[in-house]
Amino acid sequence: MSIRGVNFFDKWMAEHLPDAMTDDPVAVSDLADEMFKAAEREAIPAAEINEEVASVYAVIFEAMQHREGGMPENDCTAFDLLAGRLSREANITETQAHELIERLGTDWETLLNEAHFLKELEGRLGKE
Repeated sequence: MSIRGVNFFDKWMAEHLPDAMTDDPVAVSDLADEMFKAAEREAIPAAEINEEVASVYAVIFEAMQHREGGMPENDCTAFDLLAGRLSREANITETQAHELIERLGTDWETLLNEAHFLKELEGRLGKE
């Protein structure tokens, strides 16, 4: 990650993370999207931020969970929470949800659309 990317990401998190902690994966995904849009407005490409951070989503999630120096109450990762919610809302397995997240990233609308498409495809194949 470039110095400019690191500085922007750190400053953005300090200024924009809500005061309340959340474990809502969609809210965290929305925050990651907001950060990338803000970076784009500052002419900082996503690649410049992603060079060293495997997942901006995971960094924001962890920051939200550790705002007051505490540790999460359970061992679930941010991706487990997101996969669980996707599984419930789209009626797919958690394994399928994890695979979609690994392949597509954490944008909630994209994940939900692909999960619904997957469920529809499974339904069609099951009828043949």
